Amino acid sequence: MLKSIFIVAYLTVATVVSINSIQHIISGNEFYSYLGVLFTSAPIVLFVMRIMILKDKARTSNNLNIVLLLAVFGVGLTLFNGVLKGDDIELLYIATGMTALFLLYDHWYSKLDRSSSKLAVGEALPPFELRTTDGEAVTSERLSSGAKIFVFYRGNWCPLCVAQVKEMVAGYAGIKEAGATVAFISPQPQKYSRSLAKKFGVEGIEFYQDEGNAAARALGIFSAYGTPMGMQAMGYDSDTVMPTVIITDREGKVLWTHETDNYRVRPEPETYIEVLKEHGIAPV
Repeated sequence: MLKSIFIVAYLTVATVVSINSIQHIISGNEFYSYLGVLFTSAPIVLFVMRIMILKDKARTSNNLNIVLLLAVFGVGLTLFNGVLKGDDIELLYIATGMTALFLLYDHWYSKLDRSSSKLAVGEALPPFELRTTDGEAVTSERLSSGAKIFVFYRGNWCPLCVAQVKEMVAGYAGIKEAGATVAFISPQPQKYSRSLAKKFGVEGIEFYQDEGNAAARALGIFSAYGTPMGMQAMGYDSDTVMPTVIITDREGKVLWTHETDNYRVRPEPETYIEVLKEHGIAPV
């Protein structure tokens, strides 16, 4: 729950600090110190705004080192002007605090605990049940009648997830030629899954609802309070799923999994085809 509250609070504070810094920079009040503060708050706001609006990035690096370097530069700039030019020393505290919040985001909030996973390569996929966008119940056994790529994503509220869906749809011709079909699975309300299916649906790509995160619990990829605070007002549940990709063979045996320990890191689409080739499903 702390993470659910943290991400909303952090982005709100970063936005307020950025706007306040810009106002002081425009007025010329302690210009360089406020510029330093801006370097510690604005980059993460711009980063999140970009991926939220464009939804074209399915992954980032494991650590946002450029954002960190800008923050460190900002702290240094604020420190320099506070010590040598006598600017308000409280600005140094703000810059340092914003940098500390970013480090919490990068090294704590972004990380996922995978210790409860029940997935094992070479073993049968644990059984679970899903619902189609029409509300029909369907079992994992039925879905595993052919080589399948299961993509568990958090929901339409997650821009990286939507970009991942878009990316896989764009490259689906290659996946289909490799002999596999794709199932996108999310615990989000049906209306959101239907909207994605309508926008990105093609033959061989299916969208399912994991009602109550039952499948996520069965597979050990459940994320309690993984939805940012406030999304409940849009109908999303507080709990969600950890982004996960599972590839199974025609008998439902797990061939490969991608259980990222950082929600911003996702596999490249070409990886799936390589896995299918390695296991003799796709022609080499």
